[in-house]
Amino acid sequence: MYRSTDINNFRPPSAVERELISELTAAEFPGRAEVIKQLQQCVVRLIDEDGSLEIGVPHAMAAPVLHRVPTELYGPDVDGVQISVLLHVVDGVCREIEIYKVDGTTIQRMPAIWHRFIPGPDETE
Repeated sequence: MYRSTDINNFRPPSAVERELISELTAAEFPGRAEVIKQLQQCVVRLIDEDGSLEIGVPHAMAAPVLHRVPTELYGPDVDGVQISVLLHVVDGVCREIEIYKVDGTTIQRMPAIWHRFIPGPDETE
């Protein structure tokens, strides 16, 4: 949960960020319903140039996720290099949406169509 002293640094997600959140939660995974509830009331703040977000969730009910990253999106940038978007859940609470390009170069344009990866119950992190 975010500290009340940090609240001024957080803001509601933008329309584009809400679309990304919707994509991240579109597929079924353990704890999805609780994650959706957390993300509906979340506030965010930008933490890097790629658009990664720290997530603040007031009064969160812990999500029974199986993995720290219960869902991931991936797709190609215009140069064909993969962009990944990971939702991080720590102790049942959404903490971060990490966005990065796998070769470390600057993201030129987010994919129009995302692929999803949902780890199975027997996959280790």
